[in-house]
Amino acid sequence: MDHYARHVQTNLTIRLQKKNKMKLENKLLVSVADRDIPVRGVWIGLYWTVVESRYAGMSHTYKTSQKINIENAGDITSLSAVQLAKRILSWQPLEASLGVAAINSLIEPKGEPGNIKEYIKDKAKSKTVTIIGRFPFNDEISGIAKKAYLLEIEPTGNELPMMACEDVMPKSDINIISATALINHTIQRLLELGNNGINIVLGPSTPLSPVLFDFGADILAGVRVKNIDNIVKSVTQGVKKFGLLNGMESICLFKK
Repeated sequence: MDHYARHVQTNLTIRLQKKNKMKLENKLLVSVADRDIPVRGVWIGLYWTVVESRYAGMSHTYKTSQKINIENAGDITSLSAVQLAKRILSWQPLEASLGVAAINSLIEPKGEPGNIKEYIKDKAKSKTVTIIGRFPFNDEISGIAKKAYLLEIEPTGNELPMMACEDVMPKSDINIISATALINHTIQRLLELGNNGINIVLGPSTPLSPVLFDFGADILAGVRVKNIDNIVKSVTQGVKKFGLLNGMESICLFKK
């Protein structure tokens, strides 16, 4: 990421977080505070991070060009899961990735098995859709929707810069939000901006917690790890594409 892109990202994050003060992240921490157990395993891959405690929790390995030293590197398993989960409050993306995975490792992954893509395709017909994140289905949804806004921190092609969220999300019928927005602390504001439509939080980083419903999410599309050995093998051996990850299944949790 070049200097200008980092400047834009920093300004955007400050703007989106100005009124939020990480309330959502703190509520997630409160919701798991009584579930604490020792961390059983930590795996930080090129693209995905896994933490095992009560369950196996995943997150996107959110990297930047900055050189950082992970706190307790080499001895993270000496921590409890809640201690590690508190790193969700960090402004260092890699530390926050660990925090998100740790929180997910403390939440029972309840939900209906199935890929959210078909639901989105059905609902997007003749509707206005905002997609935050590069998902494999972006082009397909763009072809179905009446209007599709694709937002990225470093936009290319027909993508818009992230600051466009303030304009396009309030007028969208469906908002698809990458759960990595939890790692960079923009998710709460994005959910607020999308409260006129259906808010879908999507990706392995998604906490399957009703706390997100309290802040405006309508659907949580995350994962359930079914085989820890297989998912660890995928993560540590550099699997990038979500669809090629072994040992987990996609699940959806709908707001009641």
